Amino acid sequence: MAGAFTPTGPYQLNSAGQSNLEGRLTNKGNPREVLSEEVSNADGSGVKSAERALTILELFSGRNMALTFTEVADKLGYPRSSLHGLLRTLAARGWLRLDPATRRFSLGVRAWEAGTAYTPATELSRGAAPVLQWLETSFDGSVVLSVLDGQETVCIACSAGQVGGRSAATASAAGRLLLAGDRDAMSPDGAGPLAMPVRDRSGAVVAALQISGPAEDLSGERRGAALQTLRQGADRISAALGFAG
Repeated sequence: MAGAFTPTGPYQLNSAGQSNLEGRLTNKGNPREVLSEEVSNADGSGVKSAERALTILELFSGRNMALTFTEVADKLGYPRSSLHGLLRTLAARGWLRLDPATRRFSLGVRAWEAGTAYTPATELSRGAAPVLQWLETSFDGSVVLSVLDGQETVCIACSAGQVGGRSAATASAAGRLLLAGDRDAMSPDGAGPLAMPVRDRSGAVVAALQISGPAEDLSGERRGAALQTLRQGADRISAALGFAG
């Protein structure tokens, strides 16, 4: 038919009616390798723009981050002409917002919508809420639920209400537990914060529940009792996620 669209490149159909990309995904064991190769072969300028847009969003993901155009340019070092276009596009699409009074950019409502659509975090937060309230009445300190993102931990829920913070995984009991994968985390000297694993329905460790507080509450005989209480809390969150072990 005249004017019909004929797919080309990775989307060109083969004899089996599959696109080239679909066929490679079917015949190759690791889809991530195929997709990574496709990204590498994509138009360089488009990939660079996408990377820069994501880097901008990551910059604004810090708590209460609000920056002027000049501050963003100084922090990222991008050419001002292209940065202006990226910020304008992100603001127009709702990923950033520009305060007309201060001329500062901050995260927009689309970023919030995307965050709330992340189902694992939503399930974790929902299952952890009553447990954090219960643990908060048992300890004179903070209770934090964290997940691992690369070599950093991200706070998903906290008794103090401050979520979204990042820190090096090696700097906390929760992070060290998540890096270890399947073991309770305790300080080498038998003092300091404690962490216990939280599991999903498959039994995989998906988060860590940590308590921090006064040394007298997390040392000596009290430490064992605190660990037992923390284990009960972690088990309750795991059960809410469908883990039956």
